[in-house]
Amino acid sequence: MTYRSSPNSYFKKLPNLDYPSLQNDRTSAYDYQIVKNLFKRAVMRDDVYGSLVNFEKYSVQGDERPDQVAYDFYNDSALDWVILTTNNIVHVRDEWPMGNQDFLTYLNEKYTSEELSNIHHYETKVIRDSANNLIQRAGVYVDSDHSITYVDRGVTTTKSETTSFSFLQHETDLNDKKRNINILKRELLDTFFRDIENIMVYKESNQYVTDKLKVTENPRLISP
Repeated sequence: MTYRSSPNSYFKKLPNLDYPSLQNDRTSAYDYQIVKNLFKRAVMRDDVYGSLVNFEKYSVQGDERPDQVAYDFYNDSALDWVILTTNNIVHVRDEWPMGNQDFLTYLNEKYTSEELSNIHHYETKVIRDSANNLIQRAGVYVDSDHSITYVDRGVTTTKSETTSFSFLQHETDLNDKKRNINILKRELLDTFFRDIENIMVYKESNQYVTDKLKVTENPRLISP
């Protein structure tokens, strides 16, 4: 999947750096150019964004992209960065679910057919005693020879209840888990935008110029 978030929506909110020029035609080490501070990241407020009541649960469908999800929920595909930011997604290629064709391409590049069918790991199954008490919960990674011994009504019982997962199943599960995202409710967008504006400012320091600009140095730069 080749996908790029809308550059004029999120990145224009980033503050600037007055950075030493790396251009070949610079006249000295003191030539500066203004660039965006890509290291500045938004940290969401826990009181607003830490509560699931402010979000809608959503499962990404098929080849659906962040901009398509943004259009469906906000009627604006340029708000794809809101979808990504509120789900703490930085690297879309790795953290957004792959569509069917991209997923097949990924598998074929990473594994052979034989490797895909090999066992990746084992997980526990649920075990309960005769009184329906939970003895073993499901989904715990274990060794292939895992077993559990417990006493049920005075009788010592040993069981081995596990499920094997192939590399194909493991990769499929990982991709499917990425499909579960949270969508910030539309009525909270204005609050979110104000918070982003407040986050993307600089505090006063020896590098401070304005709340949207600070000067930085490149120690590796040598004067010509």
